Amino acid sequence: MGKKSKRKGGGSASTGAPTGAPTGAPTGAPSTSPSAPKTSTAPSSRGPLEETADNLRFEDPFDDEFGDDDMEIVTEQEQNETTPKDVTPNETPQKQAWMPGQTLNQNETLEYDQSAYTMYHALRPEWPCLSFSILPDTLGSNRQRFPHTMYAVAGTQADENNKNKLTVMKLESLSKTYRKSGDDEDDDMSDSSDEEDNDEDPVLTHCSIPHFGSVNRVRSMPQKSNIVSTHGATGHVHIWNIEDALKTVDSGQGKGEKSFRPLQSYGGHKEEGYAVDWSKKKEGTMVTGDCSGGIHLWNPVEGGKWKIDESYQQTASVEDLQWSPTEPTVFASGDCNNEVCIFDVRKKGTPMLKHKAHDSDVNVISWNHNVSNLLASGSDDGVFSVWDLRSFGKDPLARFTTHTTPITSLEWHPTDESMITVSDESAVFIYDLSVEEDAEELAKTASLTAEGEKKIPAQLLFLHAGSVSNKECHWHPQIPSCVMTTALSGFNIFIPSNL
Repeated sequence: MGKKSKRKGGGSASTGAPTGAPTGAPTGAPSTSPSAPKTSTAPSSRGPLEETADNLRFEDPFDDEFGDDDMEIVTEQEQNETTPKDVTPNETPQKQAWMPGQTLNQNETLEYDQSAYTMYHALRPEWPCLSFSILPDTLGSNRQRFPHTMYAVAGTQADENNKNKLTVMKLESLSKTYRKSGDDEDDDMSDSSDEEDNDEDPVLTHCSIPHFGSVNRVRSMPQKSNIVSTHGATGHVHIWNIEDALKTVDSGQGKGEKSFRPLQSYGGHKEEGYAVDWSKKKEGTMVTGDCSGGIHLWNPVEGGKWKIDESYQQTASVEDLQWSPTEPTVFASGDCNNEVCIFDVRKKGTPMLKHKAHDSDVNVISWNHNVSNLLASGSDDGVFSVWDLRSFGKDPLARFTTHTTPITSLEWHPTDESMITVSDESAVFIYDLSVEEDAEELAKTASLTAEGEKKIPAQLLFLHAGSVSNKECHWHPQIPSCVMTTALSGFNIFIPSNL
């Protein structure tokens, strides 16, 4: 038996809505801030921001709550000034449900609905970040109590090589999303202690490390979160010890910059690359891949260095790499031959298994850490599939064609074996693959899907949209159902209200 569907409504389209409402931000899917639609533009299109206390900052989704200089808000007067003359103040636009892939009419916008979130915060960096990694901490697992604290490291994509940075962040006072009295009366947010938590402003402390060249991919070692690897646009791979930067943000003296050399730098890749993964079974072991098809195996040696094996070569760009969660010698790759390959380091050079998994480039893969025979892959044509490795080479267990833009990231839930988050360039989706098709729900969905538009699968639980060109999405391993995303327009951190 499948689980009962928990899908949260995707949003509402309102005819003649004020232009001050954020465009491209459906219910359960705000852009950077529902009260500051001007910040939904990608940073690269509005020009760089100087890194001061006034940027790399949180954006306030409630324009009547906070007035701090570190928050960018839109006042009620500014909001009213953007209201079209043909819409009277007392006019209530007609609203309807919005579904993924549905096009909007000329006078329709998508509106943010805060009830879709238990928690939602947005952060705008100085430069866009293609990649980030959530850092495990010592604050405990399965953290339910608000406000939350989390750590992350991200790499920038600046307009000049010498402007790039590796930024370590501590995000504190991440409170529940505020809801007006009367909304969801049976919700546990009515608890007075939670209401007090909502009065706190989110706090960001950060420390930046100069990084020559854009950071294509950044990943932290699972066993030691202070050890971080970066794969850059210059083709170099660096391994960093960010322990001093973490001490700086913990001391509350962040918003600064530290300059130190990486533990090891490597320029042996023929081209730049995006594929990096640390082994969870063998501490310090890592694989990196590049756009020329090279896969290099890193093994730790004495003296805090790594020995690099260049024995693996594909015939097309290696887009992603993933270590097996149970086998210390096995890893998988996704490449531009449209293939997913399984390697064993005991057999050098060629894969043990390979299969044409898609009709276009395989952009990303993710290995399920709760059910080790399941692997998911996402492609450039917007299709993502789930494979049973016990019958690899046959048809996938599941294949989803909901997406209309390339899959840019996917990741299995850290504790729920059937849940996965998937991002394409337009939105971030959360699926529960244990949900079965329900005839009544299917009929309801079909009535909302216009002719010629893609059917919404029953397994889709939540949709978060509004950011410009999503790049990565990751679950927090210690805060249940917390997702962090990065896009050209900035970071989002949220917990869906239906999870």
